[in-house]
Amino acid sequence: MQPTPNRLNVWHSPSPDDLGDDHIEFLHRLQAPTWITVTGKDNSRTRAIVTLLHGNEPSGLSAVHSILKQQIVPATNLIIVVASVNTALYPPILSHRFLPWEEDFNRCFNAPADTSQRQLAAEIFSRLHEAAPEVIVDTHNTSGHSEPFAVAVNDSIPTQQISQLFTNRLVVIDQHLGALIEKADNVSPVVTIEFGGLMDPRADRLAHESLMSFVTRNHLFSTEPEPLHIIKHPLRLEIEESSEIHYSSSVQDDADLTLLNTIDQLNFQPAYAGTKIGWLGRSGLQGLRAINAKGDNLFHSFFHEVSGFLTTKQQLTIFMATTDPYIARKDCLLYFTPTIL
Repeated sequence: MQPTPNRLNVWHSPSPDDLGDDHIEFLHRLQAPTWITVTGKDNSRTRAIVTLLHGNEPSGLSAVHSILKQQIVPATNLIIVVASVNTALYPPILSHRFLPWEEDFNRCFNAPADTSQRQLAAEIFSRLHEAAPEVIVDTHNTSGHSEPFAVAVNDSIPTQQISQLFTNRLVVIDQHLGALIEKADNVSPVVTIEFGGLMDPRADRLAHESLMSFVTRNHLFSTEPEPLHIIKHPLRLEIEESSEIHYSSSVQDDADLTLLNTIDQLNFQPAYAGTKIGWLGRSGLQGLRAINAKGDNLFHSFFHEVSGFLTTKQQLTIFMATTDPYIARKDCLLYFTPTIL
């Protein structure tokens, strides 16, 4: 089993003929994590796009392939980092968030750099720090149905100005997970854009249109930010990784937790007090948690058991709810906040 390479390939100003006809062929041409540079009209400034930190989230990849293929001349110098190429190529193609024997790559941007993935993450960050782009956009797709939204570690004016190019929702996180956006204080402003669900053509279309605007617009910070729906300090609903989780329209007797297979339809919709989101199994509420940045488990302030159902105690806004049990165990079931949009 081959690990993720610990170094980046570098490709300056690739020719359209070398890129392949689509983003799938593009991946085959790349073969490994790659740092791509394109000279812009104003070479005193630089912007950066990081894509494919997760190997099954292709909207950003498809968009940057199109930008390169069309030989779009960017307003500034442009850096494109295509990260988890080997994961994306692992069969079946574009089906793995990360390789089964490795970590989630977007949890590797913290110390120590003691694996090939973490060494690669350290090189990506070091190169970005040295290049000092005026902004870094990190592209993603959600694993369930979702409207687009931005994620950052602050809601500063520059963060809002970048976010509004892509969406009218901004989520401000304060938990330390090892993600790229947590490096924002040490390098340029970093904004993650979740374009929408995997394989959703609307997400692909938004990625193409908005990243084209991001690349070609002369100035990104010249106008006042428009009003955004801002969610601050959301919590993650998590469960023990060893738990048996199912998604279904009816309870699964062998599960520790059965969540509704339509739970992703609640993303950015109000979940009123008393909303049932699934059935508790043999372990009851055991192993469920919602840890804040201070390390306190606030789960029981927001959820409880009612007649065997996992039920909301108060009105919440849920987002990033997945219907993938693997992601639910490895990462989280969903994010939530008592803020109502």
